[in-house]
Amino acid sequence: MAPPNNRETRRKSKAFDLLALAAAFAKEKNISLTDPLFVDRFVSDAAVRLSEALDDAPLMHGSRTEKLFEATVLSLGRYRLFKTEDVGRVHASKSYRAPDFRIVLNDGVQWLVEVKNVRRENPRNQRTTMSAAYLASLQTYADAVGTPLRLAIFWSRWNIWTIIAPEKFRRANGDLRVAMMDAIVANEFVRLGDMTIMTTPPLRLLIEADTAKPSKIGQDGLAEFVIGSARMFSGDIELKNLRDRRLAEILFLFGEWPCDGPTAIMDENGITGVEFVASPEEPSDQGFDGIGWASRIFSRYFSTQTVDGDKIIQLNGQPVPTWFAPLAKWDFEHSKLPLWLGHIEPSDPPP
Repeated sequence: MAPPNNRETRRKSKAFDLLALAAAFAKEKNISLTDPLFVDRFVSDAAVRLSEALDDAPLMHGSRTEKLFEATVLSLGRYRLFKTEDVGRVHASKSYRAPDFRIVLNDGVQWLVEVKNVRRENPRNQRTTMSAAYLASLQTYADAVGTPLRLAIFWSRWNIWTIIAPEKFRRANGDLRVAMMDAIVANEFVRLGDMTIMTTPPLRLLIEADTAKPSKIGQDGLAEFVIGSARMFSGDIELKNLRDRRLAEILFLFGEWPCDGPTAIMDENGITGVEFVASPEEPSDQGFDGIGWASRIFSRYFSTQTVDGDKIIQLNGQPVPTWFAPLAKWDFEHSKLPLWLGHIEPSDPPP
């Protein structure tokens, strides 16, 4: 018998989370779940609270960052298990605060991860703090379940993720202070599959006109033609292999190299297509250049799904595990897309 499709699964799923919220509301307001007015009162209260939440910028940005972290880890693909930790009630003899996520790494090591979004006005002065009480509540929970604590900090102005062990940045009074550059030096995201991706510039996207269809350039300079094909190049070499082309498209669209174009391509019959060229602002003389960390590349993609201008339009974005998984078994010898992968380890990794 075939498994049910996603639509059937959604139709048959039960509203456990919604019921839990409604039950908590009924308990708080001392209303019976069977009261004929209960549903209307619950929905009315939820509408007000939801409107307040949507207008709460720190809450929205923090919630989106948590979803971004989850989608990034799933897309990098270097884990055994990833689960939300801070759900449900915690009964404890002390004041505990459950971190956001639990991750089981490929080597069996577990982390509890608290996610934090940081954005300061001065791009050269990116730093953050955490109070002694807040950090202690996280650490107490981590100690109680015997799992190391990590802080995943998203430096949103620079689109950079770092994962750090808090003890390196805890001060004598118990609070935490960390600057972005110090966090980068201590960054452990490599253990979850983050890497620096380098290739040979430029990357070129050639969109060619269908020569069987009419094309023209109007008096206003606007080119009009029907697209016949789209081809991807590394330098002058066309990338025909599907895996090469797919990765090149990802790097072209979401990597760090600026893109020039469109530039019209002409022949004696008129316009034959347009070209876009991505290349580093200051190419090196070593024959290859970095185009971005995998986590930064994915974060740019996530933004296209969740942000419109300065507005958050969605909290959830789609992870894409197929993006970076092929890099673990990349055919460096036969690929037409030259690649160099850098795995940057922390300078003084914690035990």
